[in-house]
Amino acid sequence: MNLLSRHRRYLGTLVAGIFGLLLLSNVIPDPLGGWKVRTPMEADWGLLKRVQVMLRNAPAFVNDNFGFRASLPVLRRTLREALASPDSYPIYAGRDGQLFWGLERTPEQSSGAVVRSVEVARFVTMIGVMQRQLQPLGTKVVVALPPNAQSVELEALPAWNDLLRYPTTEYDAALAGLRAEGVSAVDLRQVLRDSPRPRYLLTDTHWNERSSLLAFNAVMVAAGHADWQVNPAGVVGLPVPMGRRGDLLRAMRMPPEVKEENFKLRLKDRAGDARPDPALTHHNTHPAFRSVARDYAATGARVLILGDSFSAGLWPRLFVNGDVSVVGWMHASHTVTGTCDFNFDDVVRFKPDLLIYARTERFFVCPPHAWPVGLPEPDPNAVPAGAAP
Repeated sequence: MNLLSRHRRYLGTLVAGIFGLLLLSNVIPDPLGGWKVRTPMEADWGLLKRVQVMLRNAPAFVNDNFGFRASLPVLRRTLREALASPDSYPIYAGRDGQLFWGLERTPEQSSGAVVRSVEVARFVTMIGVMQRQLQPLGTKVVVALPPNAQSVELEALPAWNDLLRYPTTEYDAALAGLRAEGVSAVDLRQVLRDSPRPRYLLTDTHWNERSSLLAFNAVMVAAGHADWQVNPAGVVGLPVPMGRRGDLLRAMRMPPEVKEENFKLRLKDRAGDARPDPALTHHNTHPAFRSVARDYAATGARVLILGDSFSAGLWPRLFVNGDVSVVGWMHASHTVTGTCDFNFDDVVRFKPDLLIYARTERFFVCPPHAWPVGLPEPDPNAVPAGAAP
C-alpha cells in the first residue's frame, strides 16, 4: 500500500526537481552572464588595493554568472510584459524605449508620490549649517542637484506614470527650504527641460554631456560668475556612439535594444591631471571616486565640488573660462549609495572660495543616522533663538 497518494507523489517529484535545478544552477553557467569583472584593475594600483578589489570582484563574479541570477530577472520581466502588468522594479521602459531606474523610490520621488519631509528638512539644515560654518572663510555655497531622468524626460515616461502627478516633490521642498536659509540653489530640472532632447542617455541613469554642460553653466550663473560659462555652440559636437552599454542595460543583462549615443565635447582643456590633494584625505569606498584636485593657474579662486558620478569626470574640467587656481572634487557621501556622510573637515582644510554641492536627486535626502564628519549637528532640543522665555 502506498503511503502517499498519487498527486502528492507528483508534487514531491516536482519539488525535488526544482530543488535539484537550483542546486545545479550553482555550477551551470548562466546563459545571460556577462563574464566580466565589475571593477577592472588599474595599472597604478598597489598590491593592497589589487587584493581588495580581487576579493570584492570574486563573489560578485559568481553572483553575476551563476545561479541564473541574470536570466531570472529577464524571465520575470518578459512574463509581466506578456501579462500587461507594469513593473518598475528595478528598471522599466518609457514610451520611446528610454530606460528608467526604479529603485531607491526614484519614480515616486520624481512624481511627488513620496515626500520625506523630515529627511528633506534635515538636508536643508545640513546645508544651512555648512554655509554658516564656511562664512568666515568667505566661501560661496551653491546647491545644484542633478535630477532623476524621471524629473526631466517627462515626454518619455510610460503611460501609467501619468497617474502619478502630485503638486509638491522633494526637490521642490528642498529648493524652498534652501532659499529660506539664504542658500543659492539652482533648479536643474527646469534648466534641462528647456533644452532639446535627448537630455539623458537612453540606457543609462546619467545625463549626456550636453546636459552636463548646461547644468554647469546654470551653476556658474548662480555662483555669480556668468563669465565662467562655456558656450555650448562652440564645444558641443554631434552625437557619437558610446563605447560601452549604459549602466541600466548592464544591470538588466540584456543586449542593447537602442543605439546609445552621447555628445562629444570639444574642450580646450586647461586643467592639469587629476592629483591627490593633502586637504582631501577622505575617499569614497569605491575606487572610482577618489578625492582629487586639478590645477589651473598660480592664482585665482579655489573651487570644490561635492558631487557624485554626475559631476566626477567632466565638471572639474569645465572651468576653461574661469579665473580659478585649483578645482577639487570629492564624493558627497562615504559610499556610492550613501547620503550626507561626507567629511566636512576636508572641506574646511581645502578652503574653497566656491563650494558646489551636487548630489544626485535620489540620494540627496538626509536620513536620521547620516551627518557629515566634523560638521556641528544642531541640538533638536535647543530653544530657537528669539523664543519667549
